Amino acid sequence: MKKNLILILCLTLSTFYSCNSKTEKNTNTSKITEEVSQDDFYFIFTTDGKEINIKPDDVSTSYNTALPKPTFKIMAGNYGEISLVLTTTADMTKPSSTPSGSTNYEEQITQGSVSLQNYPEKNYVFNSFDTGSPTTSTPVPNAFVIIKTERVSDGRIITGTFNVKVFGGDNSKNDPNIKDRMVVGKFRVKHTFSDTKF
Repeated sequence: MKKNLILILCLTLSTFYSCNSKTEKNTNTSKITEEVSQDDFYFIFTTDGKEINIKPDDVSTSYNTALPKPTFKIMAGNYGEISLVLTTTADMTKPSSTPSGSTNYEEQITQGSVSLQNYPEKNYVFNSFDTGSPTTSTPVPNAFVIIKTERVSDGRIITGTFNVKVFGGDNSKNDPNIKDRMVVGKFRVKHTFSDTKF
């Protein structure tokens, strides 16, 4: 009789803890879902003393594994409008730091890890690196930094900063729009997995 009572008591406690554990797991999952569904993504930067805020809907990402090194890009802005492109071959599963550029083709940043486009007018492009000039081909560390990368069910939420000079290059026509500029910003974006998950 005592054995039966002990067995019943053990089963009752086991069921209680099992249910409690499932409740905790479900709570954690819902928290992740709530976090992903919140409209807290952003892409903001300043240049020439102006703050430029790119809408989350106008930010896209890509992850290309066909290159010598898998390459991750963030494209912020619409085609033909002010936009910024960030490029890295760093491991996207952990925090990282990418320099302004590299002469090594495999790094995919021979034209810079940061590219400002269609600013201050359409068709102007300013890159953070240029292998054709000694003054623009010296890598500057921490140009593009991934602070946090969080795995969610269908992708990753990536948070980071960038702080780098983009170069105007040759200005033989004395165009006032062509000059070196500092670009400083921060972002929190979502990369949705397609074929490759990381």
